[in-house]
Amino acid sequence: MKKILLVEDDVGIARFISQGLRARGREVHWERVGKDVVDLACSGDFNTVILDLLLPDRDGLDICADIRAADVGVPVLMLTARGGLDDRLDGFAAGADDYLRKPFAFDELIARVEVLVRRDRLRRPDPVRMGKLRVDVEARVAEWDGLPIDLGRRAFALLTALSKAGGKVVSREALIDEIWGPDSDITENSLDVCVSTLRRKLEAVSPQIEIETVRGQGIALRVNEPN
Repeated sequence: MKKILLVEDDVGIARFISQGLRARGREVHWERVGKDVVDLACSGDFNTVILDLLLPDRDGLDICADIRAADVGVPVLMLTARGGLDDRLDGFAAGADDYLRKPFAFDELIARVEVLVRRDRLRRPDPVRMGKLRVDVEARVAEWDGLPIDLGRRAFALLTALSKAGGKVVSREALIDEIWGPDSDITENSLDVCVSTLRRKLEAVSPQIEIETVRGQGIALRVNEPN
């Protein structure tokens, strides 16, 4: 089950929210500062973010905007003492889905969170990103720095499986299952051909993208940042 990401520097408020959500069967991860929030929100482990705006190290509006800039659609509920009309409009402009002013009734918070959790179940999967590489599985589109990469069905399926692993090694068996299905009688030679095709396509786009074959373990996708 996905978790709720709570970003709140006030210990009392955070404990109150966490305990209440957990009592209703929700798993909560609490962050007191904003430095890791964008990476967490982009991890795919959360189905709602409850985001305070006044954090010690970052403004919540900037955090929300960075989440949206990363192409991540996880619902965000802004929770703050700044409740004026202009503040709410700024929140929605930054990409918030909902806005709740402090102090708040806990039952209202729960109701709003439940709406966002249901919305998260219905939204399309987020594109996978590794550096300048963007793989939109739903639309079947791969891009490098905004430029499309022309891939066949199997090469795209291979790229999808490798990019979802985020640089970790994926076993050859898992890749064959992902591309051809678990009941196929495809040999590893077919996988090697698919890897070679994808490697050639990616090398034509950028030398920063590398497909690495790890002997005895499997295959990994690396995106190398320029020095």
